[in-house]
Amino acid sequence: MEPSKEYLEGFKKMFKEKYNHEYTDEEAYGAAQSLLGFVGTLIEIAEDEAIKKRRLKKEPKGFHIEKQTYNCRVCGRAVTGDESWYDKWGAKCLLCQKAIEDGTVPSFVCDAKDSYYLNWSLENKFGIKHQTARKLVRQGILKARIVLNADGKPYEYIFLKKENPHLIDPDRYSPARKSYNKHRNKLNKIYIKEKLEEFRKELKGNKKKKH
Repeated sequence: MEPSKEYLEGFKKMFKEKYNHEYTDEEAYGAAQSLLGFVGTLIEIAEDEAIKKRRLKKEPKGFHIEKQTYNCRVCGRAVTGDESWYDKWGAKCLLCQKAIEDGTVPSFVCDAKDSYYLNWSLENKFGIKHQTARKLVRQGILKARIVLNADGKPYEYIFLKKENPHLIDPDRYSPARKSYNKHRNKLNKIYIKEKLEEFRKELKGNKKKKH
């Protein structure tokens, strides 16, 4: 969708008034195109999710994802087709799906991404490398929910925070970090809300012109 001249002028005026930034026509066009593309992507995602929700009513146990590629809600692996599964907890790889079905991994981790650590996040936040983490699990110092592969060997370690209270997220209890995150999230919500409203007005205006 091409942004209209009126839309671009309004776009430039808004950024000048709110952010004291002077856009050239070329910059405004590029920014507007990016925004429209972003909003279009959000709409496509919402429509795709709505289709899947309707399908779940007919297939409540879930189904393989066709064509699209998604990231597993547990381990993050990119999956599609026969390697994937989609149910009320979202898209997952078959290994994590099985771990949830047999109770090895609690289903809440699909929605609560901040409720657990994976191996890479242990190393990223605490400097605990994979081999060290496995050793700590064997020693009983860390508790892990272990997702197994088809051969019965460890595929992924899920470290639930509630089962490992001695692991403290260095950012979680920092007042400065919490303040920064709160302010950033507030600005992001305001910005996206404004852009969506402008996009709706743009669509409404285009429909009137067509008629």
